[in-house]
Amino acid sequence: MTDLTPVPMLRCTLPVAAEPFLTFLRAELDSHDRVYLDRADGLSIDTGVGLVTLTRTADAVLLQAAPLTPPDAFVLRQWVIFYLDRFDTSLAERLDWNLPAPVSAHPQNFRLARVTAVTRPVPGFLRLRLEGPGFALFARGGLHLRLLLPPDGRRPVWPGVDAAGRTVWPQGEDKLHDPVYTIRAIDAAAGWLEIDIYHHGRGRTCRWAPHALGAEVGLIGPGGGWLPDARHLLMAGDETALPAMARILAAADPATCGEVLIEIADPSLRQPLPGPEGVRIRWLLRGQAVLEDWVLARLAASGSPAPYLWFAAEDRQATRLRHVIRKRGTPARGHSYIAGYWTDDVAKN
Repeated sequence: MTDLTPVPMLRCTLPVAAEPFLTFLRAELDSHDRVYLDRADGLSIDTGVGLVTLTRTADAVLLQAAPLTPPDAFVLRQWVIFYLDRFDTSLAERLDWNLPAPVSAHPQNFRLARVTAVTRPVPGFLRLRLEGPGFALFARGGLHLRLLLPPDGRRPVWPGVDAAGRTVWPQGEDKLHDPVYTIRAIDAAAGWLEIDIYHHGRGRTCRWAPHALGAEVGLIGPGGGWLPDARHLLMAGDETALPAMARILAAADPATCGEVLIEIADPSLRQPLPGPEGVRIRWLLRGQAVLEDWVLARLAASGSPAPYLWFAAEDRQATRLRHVIRKRGTPARGHSYIAGYWTDDVAKN
């Protein structure tokens, strides 16, 4: 039976001068490749979990947020607070919402889970099965989650929520390791999901994962874009993108056509990627070509309309490609997903 209970709207007034704030927000949304409608009286932003509408007045900005489902209300409030904090760190505490922030020990998009299986499905990858309650949260709205690992030898301190409704992360000796992973498979009714970890041998997660059986972990999410709603795809990425590309291809409409370019360090990393017959898979050995150049050449040869572009690789590769795409104006905003899944900048690791 479908729950037809209306989802309450979130409303508040931002005590800020409209033009400086809206100018700032446009720049922030542009930098994150967010799709928005620039109206004569303000902005409308589709966040993926609900519509946020900002309307200017003489001395303030009226904000209205429409969650798609009741659990999305918390995520929408977090979305709003994220941008408010970047504009003025004291603003979130001064807001008078029409609905109070839920009182809870942990964020509503946080779950505890236990590792119940560690396997090696294909060369180079470890697959972790995680079990726990409330996994319906992760079954829509985003392909990724954050895996939260406490410091070695310390009792875990999980994220909390402050009076403004903001997620508060433990710091200092309790700081969590929080890498992002693709939800490779999920059965929310059965209470499990799986993530694939590229076992490159570097970093905290790679050291932990082979011995993770039985470990308790935190999960927070979902996020990072949903399944592309397109019948013509150009996908490209490196080893870290393989789990996401595999899930997208498995879920794609059988009539989907296009091409997938996958950069790998070793031929042994090739693996079956079931998907539509009209999608061609091409494996590229690292060092033989520049992945972004392959993508740009494919886009130039594709004609109009351009395919939906999905790209995930090292952060500087993603930044370079995003810059060129914006300059060219194709694919149009809203018809691409370009993400840095990792960085080889030692200072950031």
